[in-house]
Amino acid sequence: MLWQSLNTVALDVDSGIAPARARAITEALCRRIIALLVNRSGRYEPLATGCLYWSAGHLILLTCRHAFDEGAGLGDIALPLGESGNLIGLGSLRARFVEHPQHDVAAIDLCPRRARAALQRHWFPVALPVQIEPGETAGRLVVAGYPYAQMRRIDDTFYARPLVFFARPIDGTAGLQASYSRTARRIDGVLVYAPELDGVSGATVWSVTDERDDIDCVLLPAGLQCAFKHDQYARAEPMPAAHEIVARLLAH
Repeated sequence: MLWQSLNTVALDVDSGIAPARARAITEALCRRIIALLVNRSGRYEPLATGCLYWSAGHLILLTCRHAFDEGAGLGDIALPLGESGNLIGLGSLRARFVEHPQHDVAAIDLCPRRARAALQRHWFPVALPVQIEPGETAGRLVVAGYPYAQMRRIDDTFYARPLVFFARPIDGTAGLQASYSRTARRIDGVLVYAPELDGVSGATVWSVTDERDDIDCVLLPAGLQCAFKHDQYARAEPMPAAHEIVARLLAH
């Protein structure tokens, strides 16, 4: 099975982000998001989205817990190796898995050095902050992942168009939520249908902060996307929950 990621144009639900900044963020995030594929009866299918983080010398894949509720194990999971088109199976990598007992968060420690080397040649891991405190969310959020609706398998190749969308946080709600509508305007001005977020579960939700001009800004991990409802919200587990299970994973 081969993998081919296609170019994408970001959506702006209601954030009013400058197009130049949106394009720069899209380019950066598409080098960091990873689709998780699951082998079912000898055929790979899309499962979820994840992002690679560095923590205490370990390469950690953060994603959602519910993707594994139907019995998928690490031996069934493969990750694309960027533009090479190849997949790397987690079954041969002695990866370690931990899930949060209360929150929809899971962490996979990609232990062997050869696994880290292979993934780093194609992806850009993010440093996980030593301490993550819940606090006020920035005025803009961005989510990047691989929805099922934008993936197709033709012969032996998966073609996938990532989704990147910008939105305002919804105030006064439990946890972290961003607005998500059935339609959104692409940053090139075209009004389009916003796809369902099945497959985006596990994607990191980023706060867009320190916006200095039309392009420069800082992206900070704010949570992991775990649920959505069209015309209402995209919901995420706050990042401290991810920090808790990474600490637990590294302690053993």
